[in-house]
Amino acid sequence: MTIAPDNIPTARVVRRRRFNPAWLVPLLVLAVVAAVAWQGYESRGPRITIRFKNADGARVGDAIVYRGLRVGSVRELSLAPDRNHIIVTAELTQDGAPLATQGALFWIIRPEVSLERISGLDTLVGPQYIALLPGPPESPLATTFDGLPTPPVLGALSQEDNFQIVLKAPRLGTLSVGSPVSYRDIPVGRVVHTELAPDATTVLIHATIDPVYAPLIRQRTRFWNASGISADFGLFAGLSVRADSLESVLSGAIAFATPDRTGDEIQSGHTFTLEPDAPDSWLKWDPSIPLSLVPLDD
Repeated sequence: MTIAPDNIPTARVVRRRRFNPAWLVPLLVLAVVAAVAWQGYESRGPRITIRFKNADGARVGDAIVYRGLRVGSVRELSLAPDRNHIIVTAELTQDGAPLATQGALFWIIRPEVSLERISGLDTLVGPQYIALLPGPPESPLATTFDGLPTPPVLGALSQEDNFQIVLKAPRLGTLSVGSPVSYRDIPVGRVVHTELAPDATTVLIHATIDPVYAPLIRQRTRFWNASGISADFGLFAGLSVRADSLESVLSGAIAFATPDRTGDEIQSGHTFTLEPDAPDSWLKWDPSIPLSLVPLDD
């Protein structure tokens, strides 16, 4: 049988759609993941190492904090080759990278309760973190640091105009970093550092005085340890007991007085002798020393 040309069947080619809208979902997910990964890579800063005497509960993931802002995180903790220290490897953010300069200070924030202050209690209910204080301005960048065992006295470190004095004493007693220095029972300074003298015969107590009160300290000023309780007994006067505040007795305090003949002004860093107690005559000194720009309580 012969088929007419007009009746020959022809095949119809149907082109399938090469793009399926369902593919948009995984492509979108891949794009988001790539963007997040790139953003994380771009925000990464340098890695630094901090050597601490003890880990004090530090863990991988703990934050590096400056002024309440997270500027890095702990990536690794390991034992130092000398087996006497802990090496904390941390990664800073780009914002935190300029803070890692020579002289920068690092310390672990942990709860602290004392008569003078209560600090670090947020670590009881939240994660522990490592605090950072940058080094002096214009200092070069660094990658290796020694961590502090205790927080520094930030007010003294950050105010270069504070007036500094050094007190020599036979022993430290109850005095410690943060102990107040007072004039007429008004706190005008604080202890910022203690150490043995180079020959180990005395203790050197470094204190800072608020600038407005620096004129009170003259060449003839006398300092004494106000941490104790003194008792005098006289045949006719009987027993007299003198003690400062409970806080000064327990946590240590330093007091000073300046005689009416004040003597010459001194420079910051002058060294005085810390006496164990003050004679009654010192407590009667009443010099008139002008103070300027003394802040008033509201």
